[in-house]
Amino acid sequence: MVFASPPAAAQQSKTVAGLVVNLGVVPAEVALTAEGHREAHPLHPPSGSQHLLITLDEEKTGKRIGDAEVAIEITDPHGGVERKPLLHTQAGGLPDYSELFRFGWFGECSIRVVITRPRAKPIEAHFTVNHVIG
Repeated sequence: MVFASPPAAAQQSKTVAGLVVNLGVVPAEVALTAEGHREAHPLHPPSGSQHLLITLDEEKTGKRIGDAEVAIEITDPHGGVERKPLLHTQAGGLPDYSELFRFGWFGECSIRVVITRPRAKPIEAHFTVNHVIG
């Protein structure tokens, strides 16, 4: 995953329907130091905000995908669900998708990523992240 910041607190990759889906999670303050992201998100995010970043690459060619609509649904350890469409952002000149989510809890959460490309059926990737506060 290309990201101009320190290593992600959580970083995972899955291949689904010919796409490599990369998920990165870092504190919002860290992500907002990266060009292409600080311009897209609020300058002062709410306390506890995490920056979720998705990159998409074609499995066969490695070509970065920038023409999708991407949404994330997070289910927290208490069963609460938050869903948001991601913004079209970029880091290092490469397209990606990101948004800020407030994590006010600790423990295991499930993340469902819904990807819709032009003239294609939506596909999903599922990730699990163990969030630690502090």
